[in-house]
Amino acid sequence: MRSPTGQPQNMGKLVEMIQNAVTTGRLDIAEQLEGQTDLYLLSELVQSLYKEGYVTLAKERLLKIEPRILREPSPPFLELSLIWAEICYDERRYDEAAPIFEAIAERHPDFAAARFGAASCYIQQAIVNLERRIQLYHPTKLEQEKICKYLDDFHQALRLIQTSGWHTEWNQGQIRQYPARSASLLH
Repeated sequence: MRSPTGQPQNMGKLVEMIQNAVTTGRLDIAEQLEGQTDLYLLSELVQSLYKEGYVTLAKERLLKIEPRILREPSPPFLELSLIWAEICYDERRYDEAAPIFEAIAERHPDFAAARFGAASCYIQQAIVNLERRIQLYHPTKLEQEKICKYLDDFHQALRLIQTSGWHTEWNQGQIRQYPARSASLLH
């Protein structure tokens, strides 16, 4: 039986069962419950996977969703956009992540994490550009020292922003489910 909105009346129960299945590591059951036909249930599956540290699996599911939904955040899929932006950030695709964080912040001005995410992207881009400048142009020793001072300032600003907790964090058990990445990519 369906509700007036067209959703099954037991949607809340399905969502709860998906969340519980992911939390207990029963991903096969979570996938069966999601059914691969309902975007709302897929969204709930992705959110549960990401929350529990199954980042690679969450990303695989996100890639099945129309890119516009991820890049143009709007309810009820705002959380998917945030997850996609965090994944892009972690993969050093700052130019893709920043506009998503900004769009989230525009729609929800009180959501500081989106602003911190965008700021982190821009600082990371500045760091990459300065490092590239050193490699490409071989500046003099004096210019290199100036650039290194700027890099230190950017790293300090980035550390300060990261103390806000804007990025999802996982406990030790969940980190094992996260793909290996270098320490420099950790927020």
